Amino acid sequence: MAATQGLKRSFRQMRGVEKESPSTPNSREASPLRRHPREPNELPGLRSGYDTPSSSDWVTIPRQVFFSTDASVVLIGVRGVGKSSLGILAASAYNRRLVDTERAFHDATGLTSQAYRKVHGTEEYHKKHHRILEQTLQAYDKDSIIVCGFADLENHGSILLRTFAQTHPVIHIVRDAKGIQSYLQVWSLERTKQLLRASGPLLRSCTNFEFFNLSEKLIESTNQGVQDLAKSSSGLFLTLKRVERDFLKFLRNILGDHERMPFYHEAYPLSKVPITQRSFTCAAVIDVDDVLDGRADLDGLQIGADAVELRLPLHESAGAEESHENHLFRLSEAFATIRRSSILPLILSVAWAGHPRTSYKFLSTMISHSFRLSAEYCTVDLSLEDSQLAPLIAGKGCTQVIGIAKTYERPSHGWDDIAPLATYERADRLGCDIVKITMPALQLRDNFDVNAFRLRVESLRRNPHLIAYNTGTLGRTSMCFNKILTPVTAAKPSGQPKSDGDTLITAKDVAKSLFASFIYEPMHFFIYGANVSFSLSPAMHNSAYSACGMPHKFGTHSSPNLEDFKRLSKDHHFGGAAVVQPYKTGVMPLLDGLSSHAKAIGSVNTIIPVRELDPNGGIPDEVQMLSQCNRSGPVKALYGHNTDWIGIRACLRQGLSPANTVREHSTALVCGAGGQARSTIYSMISLGVRNIFVCNRTKKNAEILAHHYNKLIQSNSISELDPSNAASTQVRVIDSFTEPWPKDFRHPSLIVSSIPTQTADGTPVDFTIPDDWLRSPTGGVLIELAYRPMVTPIVRQMREQSHKGWIFMDGFDILPEQAYAQFELFTGRRAPRKLMKDEVIKRYREEQKQQGHDLLNKDPNPPAR
Repeated sequence: MAATQGLKRSFRQMRGVEKESPSTPNSREASPLRRHPREPNELPGLRSGYDTPSSSDWVTIPRQVFFSTDASVVLIGVRGVGKSSLGILAASAYNRRLVDTERAFHDATGLTSQAYRKVHGTEEYHKKHHRILEQTLQAYDKDSIIVCGFADLENHGSILLRTFAQTHPVIHIVRDAKGIQSYLQVWSLERTKQLLRASGPLLRSCTNFEFFNLSEKLIESTNQGVQDLAKSSSGLFLTLKRVERDFLKFLRNILGDHERMPFYHEAYPLSKVPITQRSFTCAAVIDVDDVLDGRADLDGLQIGADAVELRLPLHESAGAEESHENHLFRLSEAFATIRRSSILPLILSVAWAGHPRTSYKFLSTMISHSFRLSAEYCTVDLSLEDSQLAPLIAGKGCTQVIGIAKTYERPSHGWDDIAPLATYERADRLGCDIVKITMPALQLRDNFDVNAFRLRVESLRRNPHLIAYNTGTLGRTSMCFNKILTPVTAAKPSGQPKSDGDTLITAKDVAKSLFASFIYEPMHFFIYGANVSFSLSPAMHNSAYSACGMPHKFGTHSSPNLEDFKRLSKDHHFGGAAVVQPYKTGVMPLLDGLSSHAKAIGSVNTIIPVRELDPNGGIPDEVQMLSQCNRSGPVKALYGHNTDWIGIRACLRQGLSPANTVREHSTALVCGAGGQARSTIYSMISLGVRNIFVCNRTKKNAEILAHHYNKLIQSNSISELDPSNAASTQVRVIDSFTEPWPKDFRHPSLIVSSIPTQTADGTPVDFTIPDDWLRSPTGGVLIELAYRPMVTPIVRQMREQSHKGWIFMDGFDILPEQAYAQFELFTGRRAPRKLMKDEVIKRYREEQKQQGHDLLNKDPNPPAR
């Protein structure tokens, strides 16, 4: 469910950036000095004080892409693009100093730049401004986020930034013209567009990356109404969270500081497995025009896909220099739109529509721009000369390069010809990470030939990875059995394939082919517990299997003991099981291995079969186990995971506002001391929370839980714990819910209640969080793990607290998140997230109508007697 949220403060009201602003040493104010709304140096059209390169001159400037992890980051763009807000997000997340060049000028002179210009004249202002900018860049070249205005480029300031960009990330922040115009309320839309066109080449000439700050309409969630009496959602809050997620991922790709800034979804199993190490992966293809025109179902496009390929087909008229800015802008905006709606890796593909043309300059401009956006993958056209490709690939940074050789006329010997292998070897020499070779199929046997070519290449070397298939209607078979990033399309309403040479199949087609050819086999899954007849998990998983083209079945099995589980788990088509109370700990003696997470938590909720042991007869690593998905056979071992902590962790991150980013003094509270409390503490530790409190009605159980984790912390036995934080991380016990909050610690900004909302006989439990404990000045996130009954005392309490900045989430948020991880473990594929979450809500509504309110409010897995 969408989070409940009260009054959301603007970024300018936020506090909490730990390091002081360098230009105001005695201030901890995170908000930079607001620029004058009519700053004359940013009027549409550039003044003579600015360098004015042509639209593609920036491509010829050497671009540095690797930096030390402590290198300061510069954000620059025209007014209204959101530089200051993004600067606060970055400074807060990375615990860096926030520097604003306008404030630095004000602090050095006592005047704003505009006032100084009026008092001292333009020439003196230029000299002073240039000197202060130079000093600022020198003084804060490490551990800082520096926000620059467009006026900083005046009087050759662009040269200073261009030099700075050789050792630091300098990021061009862009936004759509309508969003800028709406924010500034100064210029007309056309004049705003004129400014963007005029400023683009200059800004790109002194920056090495580009981030499109996507404007969004605040649209009500289609899922609202399920708990409309208990909850309300804030589109603004969700938008800000998406901005935060996108920008921090962007910075992570640039800085490569993965340990300090983990990816939002890194806890999910497949996040640790590169696409190139998985089998039969698909890339959903969509054109830039379809994204920007709103014609595409972006959620449906991703079902069954492992990546999204954003294509910009260039037509002959596109080479005109006056159209360059428009194409660059549209590519950036479409990329940002896809990034906002997907956790999948993105592939940027720029190529001529049809046969290659001769305008290398325009093509190289678009490819260079693709690398600036910091996508996971970018394609290059291998029809270009080595001398043309080498400088492009040299600027790839952390982006992986896919070299594409698209043959329009089949060689005389097809895949046995010398040309395909020579192309592969050339791409290897150029530094491509993946090579994609295609040619038309003339007969069905050509599909066997391409498979033989793949095997021949694999026998020679493992890198670069190979994508190879035949195009055209006859080539569809080879596409289904291509191992890596097969291009797929969304299903067409007419059911008709596109023209020869284009994408002809869907991800569902690929999956059905693999099952029909017995490479994969139908499996049986179930949820096991004392009483799981009302579980929403089967509907969620079965809808996902059907949408992805998998003939799997997910059922329920209720039992008073584990005897049935022993029998069911030996079935040759047993694919995995979800386990709920009271068996999350009781099932552990039946297992042959545990993930490090399940071992530390002390409980499991997901069990998968192991059908192939390692060469020494032991349990293979988890990557190898994922490769065994969708295959039947004797079960040689059982392996236990815990995905509860993944779901809780995801919701905590989603609910934390930028002002409540986890820092050294952040505090968390866990109410309850049962199995879910164990998973909750583990998720909090994984987020870097060092001060965790537990309170339970039976104090002894809380003390046992705290001792369990403190012992693991001291012995460095928690893989998710940053070793540098171990000495300051501790789980403490609060004696009772009537105690005042410990005075030496901040009030909690992360709260999770795992206390049952009803007793075993269905009697509601009257429990709320002490109001004294809800005094965090920036609010926080509160999660109640139960989702039945719908309206609980805590829900009513959070309604009253919403205006204080608290975000409320519940079991309807947790259930799908942990199920996404289960789906990955069961199938080895990414979960269709929106579809699964929508199915939970849909099925709950149906049951509510069919069986009545009282019955639906009963917990399907009440606490054990």
